[in-house]
Amino acid sequence: MHNLSLRLRSFAAAILALLIFIPLTAVTLEQAFNSSLSQSMLQQLRVQSLTLISEFELDDSSNQAVMPEQLYNDQFNIPGSGLYAFIQSHEGVLWQSLSTLNWQQQPEFIAPDIGSEAFIEDFLMQNNYFLYAYTAEFESSGGYLPVSFYILQDKQVFNSEKRKFANTLWNWLGLIALLLLVLLLVSLNAALLPISRLNKQIRLAESGHLKRIDQRYPPELEKLKSSINHLLETEQQQRSRYKNSLSDLAHSLKTPLAVLSGTAGLPEQAKEPISQINLQIQRQLKRAVAGTTSSFEQAVTIKPVVDKLFNAMDKVYADKHLTLTHDIPNQELGFNGDMTDLMELLGNVLDNACKAAAKVVKLSVLTNQNTLQIQIEDDGPGIPKDKREQLLERGTRLDSYKEGQGIGMAVVADLVSAYQGQLEIKQSDLGGAKLILIFPIRV
Repeated sequence: MHNLSLRLRSFAAAILALLIFIPLTAVTLEQAFNSSLSQSMLQQLRVQSLTLISEFELDDSSNQAVMPEQLYNDQFNIPGSGLYAFIQSHEGVLWQSLSTLNWQQQPEFIAPDIGSEAFIEDFLMQNNYFLYAYTAEFESSGGYLPVSFYILQDKQVFNSEKRKFANTLWNWLGLIALLLLVLLLVSLNAALLPISRLNKQIRLAESGHLKRIDQRYPPELEKLKSSINHLLETEQQQRSRYKNSLSDLAHSLKTPLAVLSGTAGLPEQAKEPISQINLQIQRQLKRAVAGTTSSFEQAVTIKPVVDKLFNAMDKVYADKHLTLTHDIPNQELGFNGDMTDLMELLGNVLDNACKAAAKVVKLSVLTNQNTLQIQIEDDGPGIPKDKREQLLERGTRLDSYKEGQGIGMAVVADLVSAYQGQLEIKQSDLGGAKLILIFPIRV
């Protein structure tokens, strides 16, 4: 969850809310509709009951029901119409509507109290019915006689209406949910657009195309923009002061060492230590400066640097008649670092390859989504496997690679480490050694 984007988090929260809200809304509306439909059915059956009561007469002599042959509501006159009526007393059924003509089973009713009504929503027989019952008193020869009126309404029509309403409700709610999701996506994109713009400006600043972020943003992001600009300015100033201090240190140490080296009568055994001190100072200064290039500076194009170094190697090793080739698929391919560091890296490795090579030195650049690889290989004697592992062990470095090359290769190792890279030694297809410099690509 912590790695999800803001857009995805907001969208997931909205979907969760809809998944809870839509079903609850549907259930609530369905219950309200069913309740309303049931109340409407109660009113209808109550009216039908009052109509029967108004048409009912009791024969005083026989206590038998007297009803018209055809009732006002035609549904009572049609067999199997779905609307049925019964009139009962304690003596049994006094009358039943023509609509019950095909009934095989006589229903059993429980009479409500005199003057009371009863409404049952699920009266189960062969089918499911609404049942409305009302008991009234009528004068007879033996006094007042309680008579109960029962009206049954088949629930098929009611259930059909429920299903139609539920289908319509879910279809419309689904459409509304879809429209809400579309509206949410549009709103999210509009709300997160300033963040996307800020991200784009940060990437431009990182690639060196912008010195500071200058677009206007909502108040919530203005503070962040100011902090990023302050960080860029502070980092630039710190790097400048750091490099200037190191440069001043280098110059201040060179002069005393040069005077010391040129001192007349200096013993021979002192010259070599002084030379080593000079080389170590240069190495440590390069190591200190290495990798201090800002991640917001423009990348250095690799091909011009390689061409320049190849020209220099052709002149230095003209007597060997070497063939120097490179394979750089993208002419604009860049190294996220300082040009001086890149020259130092490639210069030292190419110099060693030219010294070891018989005829061919090849430089290749490979990239993928996460890394930049620079491979330099030759057709020389190569480096044995046991020696490679020893050279790559921490603390051993490459000082013993070949006489006269220790400091240069140690600087290479320090530079690669400073850029959080890796240095690998393998066997080349040309027969000699293959040195692979691997650097992470900042996204």
